[in-house]
Amino acid sequence: MLSAAAVMAPAAATQKSSLEVLLETLKKRDEQPKDAPPTLPARPMCRGRLPTTRRPSLPAGFKLENGMVTVPATEAAAVDKKADAKEITGLEVKEEKAVKGCIFGTKRKFPSTQVLEESPYVDELHEERKRTTVCKEPPSISPATINMNGKPACTDIMDYVLQKKLRVWCSSSNAKWELGQIQSISGDDAEILLANGKVLTVSPEQLLPANPDILDGVDDLIQMSYLNEPSVLYNLQLRYSRDLIYTKAGPVLIAVNPLKEVALYGKSAIMQYKQKTNDDPHVYAVADLAFNEMLRDGINQSIIISGESGAGKTETAKIAMQYLSDLGGASGTESEVLQTNVILEALGNAKTSRNHNSSRFGKLIEIHFSETGKMCGAKIQTFLLEKSRVVQRAQGERSYHIFYQLCSGAPPLLKKKLSLKSASDYNYLKQSNCLKINGVDDSKKFTVLVDALDTIQISKEDQMKLFSMLAAVLWLGNISFSVIDNENHVEVVSNEGLATAAKLLGCTANQLVSAVSTRKIRAGNDSIIKKLTLTQAIDARDALAKSIYANLFDWTVEQINHTLGTGRQFTWRSISILDIYGFECFNKNGFEQFCINYANERLQQHFNRHLFKLQQEEYLEDGIDWTPMEFVDNTNCLSLFEKKPLGLLSLLDEESTFPRATDFSFANKLRQQLSGNSCFKGEKEGTFKICHYAGEVTYDTAGFLEKNRDPLHSESIQLLSSCKCELPKHFASVMVADSQNKSSLSWHSVMDTQKQSVVTKFKAQLFKLMQQLESTTPHFIRCIQPNSKQLPRLFEHDLILHQLKCCGVLEVVRISRTCYPTRITHQQFAERYGLLLLRSIASQDPLSVSVAVLQQLNIPPEMYQVGYTKLFFRTGQVAALENTKIQMLHGTLRIQKHFRGMHSRQGYQRLKKSKNTL
Repeated sequence: MLSAAAVMAPAAATQKSSLEVLLETLKKRDEQPKDAPPTLPARPMCRGRLPTTRRPSLPAGFKLENGMVTVPATEAAAVDKKADAKEITGLEVKEEKAVKGCIFGTKRKFPSTQVLEESPYVDELHEERKRTTVCKEPPSISPATINMNGKPACTDIMDYVLQKKLRVWCSSSNAKWELGQIQSISGDDAEILLANGKVLTVSPEQLLPANPDILDGVDDLIQMSYLNEPSVLYNLQLRYSRDLIYTKAGPVLIAVNPLKEVALYGKSAIMQYKQKTNDDPHVYAVADLAFNEMLRDGINQSIIISGESGAGKTETAKIAMQYLSDLGGASGTESEVLQTNVILEALGNAKTSRNHNSSRFGKLIEIHFSETGKMCGAKIQTFLLEKSRVVQRAQGERSYHIFYQLCSGAPPLLKKKLSLKSASDYNYLKQSNCLKINGVDDSKKFTVLVDALDTIQISKEDQMKLFSMLAAVLWLGNISFSVIDNENHVEVVSNEGLATAAKLLGCTANQLVSAVSTRKIRAGNDSIIKKLTLTQAIDARDALAKSIYANLFDWTVEQINHTLGTGRQFTWRSISILDIYGFECFNKNGFEQFCINYANERLQQHFNRHLFKLQQEEYLEDGIDWTPMEFVDNTNCLSLFEKKPLGLLSLLDEESTFPRATDFSFANKLRQQLSGNSCFKGEKEGTFKICHYAGEVTYDTAGFLEKNRDPLHSESIQLLSSCKCELPKHFASVMVADSQNKSSLSWHSVMDTQKQSVVTKFKAQLFKLMQQLESTTPHFIRCIQPNSKQLPRLFEHDLILHQLKCCGVLEVVRISRTCYPTRITHQQFAERYGLLLLRSIASQDPLSVSVAVLQQLNIPPEMYQVGYTKLFFRTGQVAALENTKIQMLHGTLRIQKHFRGMHSRQGYQRLKKSKNTL
């Protein structure tokens, strides 16, 4: 069926294409005096084409016609086969952007040049963009935009839907959307037949258009004719019920956690994606795209996995690593890389109220490849391990898996050496009344862990050191105190915990007693020994245990990196996989949730920056036809955290330096200084609220100052340095290096020198991470938690819709319908695809070659735009070009093969003939 544009302009075939017009304009521009500024190439508006049976790959949605939207003819034909084609194609409504405004509401604007005063992105590139950006601030879009008839655009769509009696979503009395079919229209009311046979009479304001059933369960949300909340949820739920847990949203992969085993993985599935025989949405497809872009462009790639706690981020990262390991196999490194997951999960994952295998740290895994695509090494970076979980956690949660695995699975000889008992005998483990996870065998997990340590080439001697330190931490928790006077001073009770902990650490019991129950105070040239109170002694003991575990975690990562880094001198490029803790909101949220959610805010801005901001800036800078689009932005919230001197992090650091400051005084300071910020709400009783991109979270300041200071007194560090065991000494040297200037190595100066606070250190790590990711081509995976009960096949609409809104999926689909995600310079395009032309044409200038390639391959003009320096393509077009190139190269190889064969046969015949002649 012809488009409306074709009907209205029958002579279009004689018109010059946009490329020819651009080429002529650029030539005229070059003829101008050199000091004259270049003029913007005249470029006709691209016209959308209606989907036809010959072009099934085109999105089955509304198509722009001269700035208006045309209802797809295929949809009307599915409902009324006798409908007049001209009537269908002639129906025009306002731009699709206004439709989205009616459905989703107004979005907050993001000025294209706005950057936080302290940002990992403030660099020369950004400053250059600020100077050259054509449009400094996108115009505001109001949901009340009206069309030429004076009616809201979404009303015109509903008029069409009502007229044709199509499928609709009906808002019921319980605030849920139900799918139905319009039966009749009477005045201002419509009768809707629901799927359950029930008939409702509602006003059109309670209706939203539903997609035709031919679009039910599409694998890319861009293909939907109507992008509204109930349609998106229905599509995801339909696919989820079929165990199709992956759905594309333009360039983003949505992964809904199945909470069960699904038949989507394994060697056969990997082979399908490697051989390109399966193009369904999948983590394998994302990893394959990253791998091929790395080889093709020579640019480092990143796969950024995000989502709430329990959404399946860690499993998704493991699946991506599995595929990349298979692609880069035969080097011996791939099995080692995969086994790192077992070790890091044991040391860094724990059961929480929302997730039985929750990552309590963030990690970035860089997988290195050679120029031929062989895996040749890897490196792991970790961030903000939740140390407090070692000594304290909420009821119903567990400490780190490795403690329970060690107690349950250690062989008798190892248990005897470490004086190990069952998990229920240790105060640090039994306090939360949760020692087991349903369906998990900790004993078998320990066997798997030991196998992984062997694979990573951690020696048996080092494994014994690791297990000894873990046992020492457990026994430290069993050290008890007794009050000896009215001032609440304590002394250590001589028990099994004290003796065993001292033995495992390699120190004497007296040294350990002194470290956890006394403080040495200097008075001039003299030192005074002061006994600690009960609270102070417990804090000192717990601080020592947390410090040992955190340093043990870092030491293990160092051992892994040492093994994975072998032979890295042959590294060419890398693919980084980021698996970081998801956004958290519990009944009680403390310092850990504060840091975790800050990290997620920073990652969300990285997402916004690449999918919304930078992309649109590039369009405007290169002069293509583009109307800036709005998106929900979190700059205000990030500013609340990072602004100096009155941001949350700065105020927390400032208050942490005052010895007499309390958590309550910190909460009061926040209320006084931040009450004017729209993202902050001061509350009573030491709490405050932050309006995050994912929702509002209430934080309790109890413990904020102490956890930010993260104190470990000189007595504890001196204890570790005096131990006979190697690891405690190593931990002490690391802590001294972190805590004091290199010019002064006195033990007593450790606490005198101001230690870098936890949030300051974490912020620096986060900025370094963002700068590292900024140098890569990003690929985004959004993991979705289907329900709060962690049950399979349960689909909670409100929870899922909240996650989709928060992570920007709806905005991604909206902008992806019209954007050009693939950008290639004229020079690169000519070099890559010029071989598809005759040599005489391919030798011309890059733009002429680009023009010829696009014309010869019949790339539809609405699928690309040409800028001053780059070609911009819609999704899928470059893949088609690559397929054509590959087919031509394969054909060339076949021709060469047959020619060489013919040449060899002719030579053989000549030799044979000459032999016969002789």
